[in-house]
Amino acid sequence: SDALYKSKLFPWSKYLTGRQGLAPDNAFDPLEFWVVEAHKRGMELHAWINPYRITKKTPKEPKHDIASLDPSNPARLKPEWVVKHTDGNLYYSPGIPEVRKLVINGALEIIENYDIDGIHLDDYFYPGKDFNDKAAYAKYGTAYGNIDDWRRDNVNKLISELSKAVKSAGEAVSFGVSPFGIWANKSANTLGSDTRGMQYYYDQYADTRKWVKEGLLDYIAPQLYWYIGYEIADYSRLLSWWADVTKGTGVDLYIGQAAYKTGDTDPKSPWYGIAEMEKQLQLNSENKEVKGSIFFSNRSLCNNPALSEALKSFYKKKNSIPVSVSRPAEDIQTTLKNYYLNGSSDPEKPLYLNGVPVEKRSDQGYFGVLVPLMEGANSFTLSQEASKVTRVIYRNTNASEPAKMSEAEIIPASVFPQNQEYRNPGEKITLSCKAPYGSTVRVQIGGKSYSMKPSGAVTGTSGLYADRFTYEYAIPAYKGTPRNIDLGKPVYIMNYKGTVKSCTAPAKVGVIMKGSPFYAKVEKEAINTYNKAGSSDGAAYELYSGMVDSVTGMSGGYVRLSLGQWVRDSDVVVYTSKAQSRPIIKDIEYISGERWDSLKLDISAPTAAIADFDGTLLKIDIAAGSQAATPELPNDSPFSSVSVAKTMNSTEYTMALKENRSISGYYIQKTKTGLVLNIKRLVKSNNNNEPLSGLTIMLDPGHGGSDTGAIGPLGTEYPEKAINLNAAFKLKSELEQLGARVLMTRTADVNVSLEERLAASRNAKPDMFLSLHANSMADDVDISKVDGFAVFYREKLALPLAEIIFQNTLTDLNRTNKSLHNRNFYVISGTWTPSILVESGFVPNPYEFEWLIDENEQTRLAQSIAKSVVEYFK
Repeated sequence: SDALYKSKLFPWSKYLTGRQGLAPDNAFDPLEFWVVEAHKRGMELHAWINPYRITKKTPKEPKHDIASLDPSNPARLKPEWVVKHTDGNLYYSPGIPEVRKLVINGALEIIENYDIDGIHLDDYFYPGKDFNDKAAYAKYGTAYGNIDDWRRDNVNKLISELSKAVKSAGEAVSFGVSPFGIWANKSANTLGSDTRGMQYYYDQYADTRKWVKEGLLDYIAPQLYWYIGYEIADYSRLLSWWADVTKGTGVDLYIGQAAYKTGDTDPKSPWYGIAEMEKQLQLNSENKEVKGSIFFSNRSLCNNPALSEALKSFYKKKNSIPVSVSRPAEDIQTTLKNYYLNGSSDPEKPLYLNGVPVEKRSDQGYFGVLVPLMEGANSFTLSQEASKVTRVIYRNTNASEPAKMSEAEIIPASVFPQNQEYRNPGEKITLSCKAPYGSTVRVQIGGKSYSMKPSGAVTGTSGLYADRFTYEYAIPAYKGTPRNIDLGKPVYIMNYKGTVKSCTAPAKVGVIMKGSPFYAKVEKEAINTYNKAGSSDGAAYELYSGMVDSVTGMSGGYVRLSLGQWVRDSDVVVYTSKAQSRPIIKDIEYISGERWDSLKLDISAPTAAIADFDGTLLKIDIAAGSQAATPELPNDSPFSSVSVAKTMNSTEYTMALKENRSISGYYIQKTKTGLVLNIKRLVKSNNNNEPLSGLTIMLDPGHGGSDTGAIGPLGTEYPEKAINLNAAFKLKSELEQLGARVLMTRTADVNVSLEERLAASRNAKPDMFLSLHANSMADDVDISKVDGFAVFYREKLALPLAEIIFQNTLTDLNRTNKSLHNRNFYVISGTWTPSILVESGFVPNPYEFEWLIDENEQTRLAQSIAKSVVEYFK
């Protein structure tokens, strides 16, 4: 009843410091350390819990009492929960409901505070039939027929309630138990095993079979600590029994192996040498229900080199036997002329593709081959001795044909507009529809009729084929009070060989006159703007809750603002208001700060603004007129001058950086009295021992969950998402050693949207944002010949960081130069901090993949990036 981690429920374990309740030096947290180090190595970490045992008797401490416990220990605080057993140890009484709650809360505390992958209960439940819990039975067990059934139900309740609690706390956390290997002997229970040993069901009151059959566990790991042929408890019989129990339940079966018995020096012992363990592992591998093994204990592996080497050899052989093809993962159809086959094989054996040797493979047997495709079915068989995989790729070479129509009509889904289309006078829009080739088509709008032109793309066809008809329509001008004018829904009329049909567009076309009292208000926390009515080119700026701007256009589900930016109509509330006044900037002031400066604007009414930095000039464009004087700049400002450009409805302030000065972030904030442009000064480190002390760095391991990212030779077993997470943990460790506070957008294999990643950066405002990725290319490229390291940035303020990381990594690791790129990637669009995206290598390239999953090489990469981060802040 203590903890190897920081807990509010249990005292620190005495095995850490020699005294229960005494915390380790320097705030060291062993569990946090283990989690980080395990994840850096691509390993899961499950928290191992003894649910009821309070103390453990040792030769030095043969007896225990409550007084020996730390004053904060729950057992000392609640002595009525405690039973002193005949084995000399103290136990919680399982029949007390508060005890059950304590165990469950303890597990939930671990899940909440640590990025663990599982909760694992040890094999200790009731320590024996002579357990003295008569008082609890008298209080809580009167409804049961006997004390045995009551005890068994107490443990069942713990497992059931803990299972629900773990699942409600997080889907990524597994729940398992490693029980004693015999549930019940067949002689005592017909459902039991052909054994004659101690029975977990009767002696420790643990109904492990029930837990499996009812799906209360994610996995079970029975401790089969006996040898094959042991008369009382034969390993092979118990293996078969547990395989039958778990089959079809969805509960994974792992076998607890007696590594501690292996290596007996007595030649007569069945555990002499390592032969028994090798036989057991081979038996496991022949049973498809067995998912793996758990070896007790690590000390036994470390102290027995022969066993360690045997395990390495066994798993290497086991994992490298079959040929696999990850790309394509199944038979496919394509129009490509070539296709890149990707997969893995046994590096010790020759590999053949349709009988021809595959000459180029990585040291671990990964391969990538570009194959030509003929029209029709192409069959590719990769083989190694008896192992073979075939993929059929069907190539369709038919050129795209015009869409054939079943009847002469105007296709309803083709008519424009499908969403409201409102524009300023003089702007042109394209009215369009699809009708049979050879038709004459007219469009009626605003009380007039116009002839439409065919596309000319459909020629010489016989039969009924669809053609596109268009008319360039100029939005008409109107006089009078500024307002919006409804031109109605366009009506399209076709005549095809005497067949006349019409179709009315589902949405209207309209006019927004200059000065029309037509507004859009942002009600979400943050929304994106776009340079055109669509998101294909990526987001341009952000607007924030409460911002308001005049509407100057509507098209395709987007709204154009007076700032010239488009926003999704679902992101704003559009309204008309004659009472709304035109916003005016009344006052403006530049204020210096320690880390953040601010340009504070006092504005008469809510408005919107966007800001941009080109590396020299910082501009803020505000949808408001101005009566304010040009602000004065303090002497310590990073800017040398500020200029202003005004119109009746807009104002732009431009601040020029001083020579050899820079900034490391900026963002606009709406306030009750107007707007503030926050400007982050360039942060410098002065701590030589911990050069990143006081700095916060956010790491973004790309992809995750159902989004695998790039697929390489091992397919979904080791996709890009796993490579990125491993890289992030390694880099996190390096940065923390240098004093940085490190945040991560994900610490497990879970879905995190791009919006959630950017929001995490926006909310935290870190000093740096690094998105970690690995690359890929199209299916018709020979990716085995494509390698290298690339860095991407969007904002000019991130360019210095991108250059340092790019150049240092090329030099330190001798990576191929895949260039420094300026790209509008959404995840690095935050302007409040330098944000870059790293593509460390090409996942489908066999040699690159081997480098990407090499722990030593990825540690070197992390060290190089960490060094670059330090250099950036100097």
